[in-house]
Amino acid sequence: MKKWRVFNTYAGNNGLKQYHLIYTEKEKAEDAIMEIGRYFVPFNQIEGFSLQIETLIGVSDSYNLVGMKWE
Repeated sequence: MKKWRVFNTYAGNNGLKQYHLIYTEKEKAEDAIMEIGRYFVPFNQIEGFSLQIETLIGVSDSYNLVGMKWE
């Protein structure tokens, strides 16, 4: 993983919500997801804990997916 940034925000009655932005090389994405999973396994024992993983791509790549060019 190239960079791992963590941000917190207020989540009302649920306490805090935390976001992890993790940058990795495209060919290392599967390894990164496995490492993230191993990191968070112990937290599953905490009542109310949940984990949601979303894969993000850069703007240029997303435009390429729909046949457009980002300038």
